[in-house]
Amino acid sequence: MRRPQAIGMVLACAAALTACSQARSVPAEELLAPYALERETVDGELAQQAAATGASIYIAAPMLTSGTQAVIELSGDLEPLTLVDVSGASVGALTETAGELAFIDRSCISDNGGYTFCSRTGVVTTDGATVDEATGELDLDSHALAYDADGQGFWGVRYASTPCDDSVHACTLAPEDEPLDFVYDCHVVHVRDGEAVWEWSALEHTDPSLLDTAATTEIYNAVDPFHCNSVQPDEDAGAVYVSMRHPSSVLAVDIGSGDVRWTFGVDRSPAALAVDDPDGLLGERQVLSGNHDFRWLGGTRYSVFDNGSGGVGPARAIVFSVADGTATIENVIEDPAGVSSRCTGSARPLDEDEAFWVIDWGCSASGVSVMTAEGVPVAHLSLDYERAVEMDLLMDTAADQPDVGSTVTYHALVAAPGLLAP
Repeated sequence: MRRPQAIGMVLACAAALTACSQARSVPAEELLAPYALERETVDGELAQQAAATGASIYIAAPMLTSGTQAVIELSGDLEPLTLVDVSGASVGALTETAGELAFIDRSCISDNGGYTFCSRTGVVTTDGATVDEATGELDLDSHALAYDADGQGFWGVRYASTPCDDSVHACTLAPEDEPLDFVYDCHVVHVRDGEAVWEWSALEHTDPSLLDTAATTEIYNAVDPFHCNSVQPDEDAGAVYVSMRHPSSVLAVDIGSGDVRWTFGVDRSPAALAVDDPDGLLGERQVLSGNHDFRWLGGTRYSVFDNGSGGVGPARAIVFSVADGTATIENVIEDPAGVSSRCTGSARPLDEDEAFWVIDWGCSASGVSVMTAEGVPVAHLSLDYERAVEMDLLMDTAADQPDVGSTVTYHALVAAPGLLAP
């Protein structure tokens, strides 16, 4: 991984937490209190099993912060192990590269707080957060960051303003009484040595019917028709996997040609996979609504966090495999409280056997949970919304909306232990 050329900020642990790397000796409630976070064990025996996996979970919380924020390493049962105060860094997506914990920040945030325009990459250690100022010139958004295997390059997204005219199909889908001057295209970018060496435009490479279907749903946004929120490359297959919130679909994109190999979700374009749900796990609702965190699990298996936005239904994680133009549903893990999620969120297996899953329920009071593959709750980490408001921890758009303000973290990263070492 290329070390930052310029250090934008280095933030030490808060004075009350001088022994950040020795968080095990500090009671969890005391460690989490400055960030209005609360932890609960639901099933003690399962919690021990989850902790025994040896995996670590990393979060940046609160996400929708007015300034105060921490990056926290948690054990498999959501017990805090290491906490680093990164107040002021506005950490967005987290990822692992070359034995380090990397992130992209939320610089140049939009008025509605939904996307950014000049986000910077950086790393977090027990010394704090260090950003690479030069990456701010790449016009990146804060939703996605995925490093190459050699650590010398990364993948991300841009929200690219495209002027409207009759040739831009997305512009024709705006209400007649509210014509658009521009729409935000989704650009997926691959950066090497500080420069974009590959760039993909959703407007140029997706079938127009993808947006035609999306425009009939509750969550479609005419000015932001795609709203890409996760990117993951599969170098062996020559593909990059992209999640799009507003079309409620995920895409497999061929890196060589830019063509869309297949889609999964509400899309009904020629690239759409047929769906085989032999056990009826999806129910009668639409397949995805406002999805996030599309992940390649290896081979031809994938997972995606389905927010259930727009009143479609409870938030859930969906696991599926792809073969011969068909997506076969293998598992669905639902929020036991039945809470839908308006935005953000993630779902990732804690162990190789996928016996346990870490699910960030995003914009809902459910917070972050460790669940069994069968949907049994193991432990929860949540944000006390009322206390967060009292402590003035949240940005204005979050403080005014309880479900949004309750967001713990953009996503929960499962990675090797000890990434917050000095």
